[in-house]
Amino acid sequence: MPNHKFPLKALFKLRLKEKTSSLFIRLFLSFLIIIALLVSFILFSVVYYRGGIKDEIIKYNTLSLQKTTENYENLIAVIHSSVLAISLELEEVQNPSINYLNALSTMQKLRLVMSNRQLYLENILLMYQNSGYTLEKSRGTDVNTMFDRYYNSKDYNASFWNDQYALPYKFQVFPASSFAESDSTGRMGERTLLPIVVKNEQLPNFYLIAMVEADTIYAQLHQTLDDQFYIINEADQPMYHSPGANQVSLPKFKYHSGYMIKDNIYYFYKKGASGLTYIHVVPDNTISSQVRWNFSFVLLLILTIAISLIASFLLSVRLNTPVKRIIEGIQKWNSHPPWESGINEFNIIHHKISDILKTNQDMHQDMSEKESLLRYYAYSNVLKKIRHQQGDSTPWLPSDRPFVLVLFKVNYKANLYRLEVDEERATVFIREYINRIIVETFSDSLTFQMENDQILSIIFTEITDPNINHTLKQINHMMEAEREYCFLTITASGGSEDWNDAYQSGLEQLKKRKFDDETQIIVETELQAADIRLTQAQEEELDANLYNGNDVVVLQLVRRVLARIRKSNESTQSVHQFAEYILLHTQRNLQQRNIDHTFLRQTFTELQNCHTYEQLDTLLSSVIKRSALLVRELKDKRDHIIHYVYEYLENNYEKDITLDIMADKLHITRSYLSTYFKEKTGNNFVDYVNSVRIDKAKKLLLNPDIRIQDAAQFVGYQNINSFNRMFKKSTGFTPSEFRRNEQQ
Repeated sequence: MPNHKFPLKALFKLRLKEKTSSLFIRLFLSFLIIIALLVSFILFSVVYYRGGIKDEIIKYNTLSLQKTTENYENLIAVIHSSVLAISLELEEVQNPSINYLNALSTMQKLRLVMSNRQLYLENILLMYQNSGYTLEKSRGTDVNTMFDRYYNSKDYNASFWNDQYALPYKFQVFPASSFAESDSTGRMGERTLLPIVVKNEQLPNFYLIAMVEADTIYAQLHQTLDDQFYIINEADQPMYHSPGANQVSLPKFKYHSGYMIKDNIYYFYKKGASGLTYIHVVPDNTISSQVRWNFSFVLLLILTIAISLIASFLLSVRLNTPVKRIIEGIQKWNSHPPWESGINEFNIIHHKISDILKTNQDMHQDMSEKESLLRYYAYSNVLKKIRHQQGDSTPWLPSDRPFVLVLFKVNYKANLYRLEVDEERATVFIREYINRIIVETFSDSLTFQMENDQILSIIFTEITDPNINHTLKQINHMMEAEREYCFLTITASGGSEDWNDAYQSGLEQLKKRKFDDETQIIVETELQAADIRLTQAQEEELDANLYNGNDVVVLQLVRRVLARIRKSNESTQSVHQFAEYILLHTQRNLQQRNIDHTFLRQTFTELQNCHTYEQLDTLLSSVIKRSALLVRELKDKRDHIIHYVYEYLENNYEKDITLDIMADKLHITRSYLSTYFKEKTGNNFVDYVNSVRIDKAKKLLLNPDIRIQDAAQFVGYQNINSFNRMFKKSTGFTPSEFRRNEQQ
């Protein structure tokens, strides 16, 4: 008999090598090795660290409380120094009446300190003993109203705070309490605040209360995992406990820091320099459960190993099966791979499929790019009526399908340039967003960029298709997220044959855009509004006052017309035409006086970036005032009488100012001053006083907490009707309308 021992042994080794080099075996062995390493590491960690877990937990809680104490003590010290710094800037006032201008300055100082969010201040209250007045960041009122209406608390009332003047301490932290606003409907805005009183021994009639957000500083400063946290003072009086803490009876703490066990509860404590004691309570069962968890972990580990083995086997089978099917499908090609791998399947897949896929992908990408480029040029040519040598027929343009052209005009705001983002790049991103939304509904649509600020989408459907309107609303909603940086004007025009007519119709519809900085969808054809111009009398008034440098009257006239334009909701094109009309008159006036007007060139460019009436008012005001200043400087380079009047009004506009008062200060007669002021400035003295006061009032009205009556008094109007009349004459709006427009 022939000897088959050697051939059988060699065959066995060959089969074993084939089996162990397969993808399935390699994957499964790799999973087993990883599982074994992880199990070994976990078992070693459990055995090595189990004995010291409890000590580590106690050490962790001790260190965590120490860090929490340091955070609290540092914060209290910083609040003390910051609030004391405010008191050092106060001037003691014996007069019981309140100076509202000084009050506004003090409120600004309070807000400046509170702008430091690291102090966690909800408010700072300044207490006046002589006047019984309380001032905070946004309002001032008597002490009873402040603590009954705005800071209502069952623990602290107005009498309690009035009693603090007589107490000798200079700094005191009071227990936290719940404060809320209270009115006839009940309590609103409940919050837990920790009052801190700071006194300045040089100002016994004043003290400040820092209202600290107790729950917020706990959430930010505590370094413990459990939320059983307490603060007590030197008299063992509760000062604060965390929101999740239970009401417990705390033991006496003999030492400066440490921990003690009572009734199976760990009390970690540490006393701070402020006299406060910080306590962290951890039940013993919490610590013990963390230690016992290591023993039960063995069972969990066994279960995890079993699940890991099963998952490894199933995953290996799932990965190996499709690979085997691919191999069976491509092995008939019998090509030799350029490199060898320990995994047979990867050798075959890599060298049999990668070249085919790469070649196919390159061809497909090249054809797709060329086809997209050809379609873009074809549509651009037909939309703009660009002729070429081969005629106008092209297979890319369907001749029997209805279509809708959706035009997007992009306008960018100043915020985009602060991000240092290029307009061209931003437009590319917007085009991709638009294309993604449109393709979801209209898969055969085409979106491309026609101009630097113009995007065009071609949708093959009827203009009456309701999905058009739905898609445009989706795009509008998308642009809401980018309203801080840009906005769009969107139009849709349809047809079936003449592409250029539809495109020109869309361009005309873009001109119907209303004057604002929000994304607009224009789908209705409206009659173009006529050019907005001044009447003959108004134009003569405009030219006369421009020539005399009377910017106050010019601005009043321009703002009245702008108010009328805004009310009628004119298009952007009409508004810009009116603004150009004013700028051209201003330029002509400067030319007549041989004054350099080159600065107006930049103004015409900036006008195209004006998208709101506020921006337009700012631009025109700047140009008109600068033009008037140049005229006045030409008339009188440095008139000391006029300069004195300007400076005095800027610093004393809230006082009673008349021609007689100003004449006495200048040691001239009333009639001479009136004539002189009119001749030099082109303005009546009373009109100029009113213009200064109205400009100051507009700034005050931007603060919603200041009443219109108070704003009128602050700028010198004792009669509210007179204030309303002068305000509307100057701005075209009543004070209420002005505030409402600015808040929108």
